[in-house]
Amino acid sequence: MPKITAITQQKKYQDRYNLFVDGKFEMGLDGSIVLKYDLKRGDEFTPELKNNLEQNDRIELAYSGLLNYISYRERCEYEVNQWLYKKKYSDLKDELLTRVKDKNYLDNERFARLFIRDRVKLKGWGPIRLRHELGLKRIAKHIIELEIESIREETDFDQMALEQVQRKLKSISVPTFKDKKRLWSFLQRRGYEASSISKSLSEFTFVSEQDS
Repeated sequence: MPKITAITQQKKYQDRYNLFVDGKFEMGLDGSIVLKYDLKRGDEFTPELKNNLEQNDRIELAYSGLLNYISYRERCEYEVNQWLYKKKYSDLKDELLTRVKDKNYLDNERFARLFIRDRVKLKGWGPIRLRHELGLKRIAKHIIELEIESIREETDFDQMALEQVQRKLKSISVPTFKDKKRLWSFLQRRGYEASSISKSLSEFTFVSEQDS
């Protein structure tokens, strides 16, 4: 029966170890797996043990990659599922999602809250655009509505729409009805509700092309 002859720490990745069987390199392993199976020199290296080690190490590699993926910015569950599919880890989805959720690394409500605040502050999006974009990320409707209502308590979307119109008209001395139509379309693309668009545009006088 083959036996483990050496277990050495890798130089580049110090949380990983090299396993040698009968004097030859067999596989790399996460340190947690070495501890889990209490591996040591002289242990028999059975086909069952090899299979268990390979499966466990694949899980640890996937988990490490996932932690790296979600460390750059807040992620939602849909994005994580897409990443797992792309990396061919979909079969490990349940275990990996449970791990990151248990550590509070993944939370759709927190994602929606931060997403909304970021898009409102940096891009000036309105409620309709926010709903649409979060819907594409498979965020539950009740979470979307809860977080949008929360941001309304500190954000005046009517005023935001007005300020965007003011910036657009800053260089136009005599705005026309054509400008008004363009502004309406612009605010629609930004996701503002009709009431906000109407209020913001009512603050200005628009004339026909001939009068201008």
